[in-house]
Amino acid sequence: MKRVLIVEDTPEFQEALAGLLDQMNQSWQVFSFINGQSTLEFVKQSTTPMDLVLVDLGLPDISGCELIREIHEILPNVPIVVISVFTNSEKVLNAIRAGAIGYLVKSDPDAIAQGIEKVLAGEFPISPLVARHLIELVNQSTDPSKAPKVDSPLSPQEHRLLEHIANGLSYAEVAEAMSLSLSTIQTYSRNLFRKLDVHSKTQAIVKARHAGFLA
Repeated sequence: MKRVLIVEDTPEFQEALAGLLDQMNQSWQVFSFINGQSTLEFVKQSTTPMDLVLVDLGLPDISGCELIREIHEILPNVPIVVISVFTNSEKVLNAIRAGAIGYLVKSDPDAIAQGIEKVLAGEFPISPLVARHLIELVNQSTDPSKAPKVDSPLSPQEHRLLEHIANGLSYAEVAEAMSLSLSTIQTYSRNLFRKLDVHSKTQAIVKARHAGFLA
């Protein structure tokens, strides 16, 4: 019997996913949660091995990408697949950088079932619509005209920090990427939050993008 962890805050879609799994060749034991915090408590305390994790990004308490990162650190060998309404290329990239190996959209049940089969076969499923957005992002990233041109109050190091956290890196990972100490990165973060008048990484990313400081 295969075991799957489903993190989805809409009960109807939880049931829909469970129904899809019931129609597949394998037998599934389903563990369902509606928010990130209860999921993390289960993952940290459970000794039950998992074969698959399905995560929605739009959770009510914590970022779906943050949850993916936490689960991936605890269960590094368990495949994590996003199932979401979001097809924004940045969200896709952030989820993959956090540890997801696949990204499927909720609007296509058949693709979800096929994607789960692909994961079990060792493949990395990406919905066609999501793949198109990723290609568009790559094309934009190679076009200098797409770079933000707004004057920013942030220092070059604060800009680098902002880019790293927008890509889903933890402070420890940013410190390694920038070859700086964790305490220095935390100082940069406090300065960044103060300049943007925010109180979290998510708020910083949203406000920086809105202001044109971040692509």
